[in-house]
Amino acid sequence: MARRDSFGGYEEERFENKFENKVDIKLQCSICLKVLKDPVQCPNEHYFCRSCIQKCLHENSETCPVCQHHLTEETLTKPPRLLTELLQSLMIRCDHENRGCRELVKLEFLERHVNSCGYSPTRCTNADCAEVMNRHEKERHEREQCHFRKIVCDECGEQVIWKSSRVHSCFMRKEMDDLARRFNVFQKDMREVKEKVEQVELTQEEMAYLTKEATERYDLFTGRQKIFVCGGDDGKTVLNSVESYSWPENSWTLEPAMQEARSGPSAFVHGREIYVSGGVIGTKATDSVDSLNVDKENLEWLKSPVKMPLKCHGHTMVRHENSAILTGGRDGDNVSDGIYEISLDPAHETKLLTQMPEPRCYHSCQINDNQFVVVGGKPTKYARDATNTVYVYDLNNNKCKTLPPLPFAISQMASVSYKGNVILIGGVNEAQTLNSVVMYDVKTGKIKTLPCLNQKRAGSAAVITGNVIIVMGGYECETKTFLSSVECLDLSSNVWRELSPMTTKRRTATAVVKPLF
Repeated sequence: MARRDSFGGYEEERFENKFENKVDIKLQCSICLKVLKDPVQCPNEHYFCRSCIQKCLHENSETCPVCQHHLTEETLTKPPRLLTELLQSLMIRCDHENRGCRELVKLEFLERHVNSCGYSPTRCTNADCAEVMNRHEKERHEREQCHFRKIVCDECGEQVIWKSSRVHSCFMRKEMDDLARRFNVFQKDMREVKEKVEQVELTQEEMAYLTKEATERYDLFTGRQKIFVCGGDDGKTVLNSVESYSWPENSWTLEPAMQEARSGPSAFVHGREIYVSGGVIGTKATDSVDSLNVDKENLEWLKSPVKMPLKCHGHTMVRHENSAILTGGRDGDNVSDGIYEISLDPAHETKLLTQMPEPRCYHSCQINDNQFVVVGGKPTKYARDATNTVYVYDLNNNKCKTLPPLPFAISQMASVSYKGNVILIGGVNEAQTLNSVVMYDVKTGKIKTLPCLNQKRAGSAAVITGNVIIVMGGYECETKTFLSSVECLDLSSNVWRELSPMTTKRRTATAVVKPLF
């Protein structure tokens, strides 16, 4: 009659007509004052739930808590048949009412119903899936909805996990074919638009952006563009290694190493060269810059004649025309508040443009038109001092002003620029590693939340090409785990998916999209 997998009796509210006819007090346990579950009695016919009286006898003296008669588990007896039948006839709601079950059954049949109830919590049996659903939903979930379900590729017949199917070679080939088809359609539409420009509703700027976005996606998916990740550290060693990612092959390849090992550097592209600036070399910050000319047949990193005006790491370097703009950075206990312009033409002159309202390191800096947007970061070397402030420096009037702040303090995040917005990825807030992704509108100061990363990441590297964001490596503070994993977000579908991991775990590395030949 009674289920014995929980302590105490049944809540009276579970029984029918709870507001009209209360359950007879004779059917209530003298200890928990709930409706009897698996009832027993003392020799003087005082009734208890079996679990209640057993707990009482174990924790207190061997006496009935009502009449003080000597009592042990062995001297407990079943109640009269009349009471048992009355109890069994009560109508009770299912254990899983809060999950949606509306069944009302006799208490006598409750256990049988619960054991077969379609609303009982059931765990998915697919490997790696931790989803819990109602029993009647289990078959559909495992067959149609589970991200870890196995599916058969229509092209090769191979079984693959649905979650990783988008990086399966057949799927990627079909996606690239579809992308090429859509790109051809787009080019055809563009030709028609140019012929009827007076009927076009898109502005010239929007048309140029759409063309650029589609072209960059096509270049990435066909392998014309590669992503370079440089330096960082793996918890044991500061790295000088460099590796590149090819989308069609979904694989990483080691490239020639930099001249210097660097943790916390900043990279940018100018013309046919990749520049990697600053960082920690060994235990000391550096002001040196390494460069790689991608046009040369035998790739080799060289020490660049470009030099930063201060030694630092946790800074940003953003290219603007024939100059690089340096913001912030840290050397030991000193954090810079300067914004510098460094000429990329000989003789590589440097000048201080302005000073930010406060020092900044391990922040974000992205360019929007002629404005440099500085977001978050730390004014000191301590993570607890992370800030939510946002500044914008305007090259046209040489002024730095404060924009609306972020809703939370953040540092050590990756960032990319997209359609006048700065997208902040992961990072650290009050010693907590984040998997959040937010988009900050530079014009309005408004925040839009994007889908969260699959993995918490601080000190990761990120690039955007077209409307695809790729995030690499990083560090999870809580578990002290250095990461080699890589994931990407297609902003047209807003779904994060895993890519092949890097060959090396990397924290505070830097990444760029390699210039096309």
